[in-house]
Amino acid sequence: MQDEKKGSIITASLAMAGKFACDEIWQITISDQVIKGARWVPNLAPSVTLFNKYRYLWKGRPEEDWWPQYEEAFKEEMTSRIKINLLRELWNLVDQGKVIALICFCPDDKYCHRRLVAEILAKSGIKTKEYHPPVVEKIEVIDQPSLF
Repeated sequence: MQDEKKGSIITASLAMAGKFACDEIWQITISDQVIKGARWVPNLAPSVTLFNKYRYLWKGRPEEDWWPQYEEAFKEEMTSRIKINLLRELWNLVDQGKVIALICFCPDDKYCHRRLVAEILAKSGIKTKEYHPPVVEKIEVIDQPSLF
């Protein structure tokens, strides 16, 4: 296994953008409604064909019925020259010590292309992690008798 790079990749939903520190935010969506301060990188998103297959054939169905097909198709798409060049760009940025956030609309990464991109990068020695907001513990309020 190669040495781990100096920086890292954070993956997160769009709703989490701005809740963690990073050097750059790459919005990896096919939608061009880009959040402020993000770099739109549609070539790390699923193709329109694959997205529409999800949207019209699979959405609302149990993930285990369609996810293996989606994952295989997405990984095949990631072998194109333009996508490989973007992965190399990410690798170089992380090697320079940068922390790059990959964000998309999916609320959970379990059935999401951003996790698949992170897995590809992790195989090259890049540290990747899905951002989860810190859990705030509930403090139990105890009724205390008044001393006065």
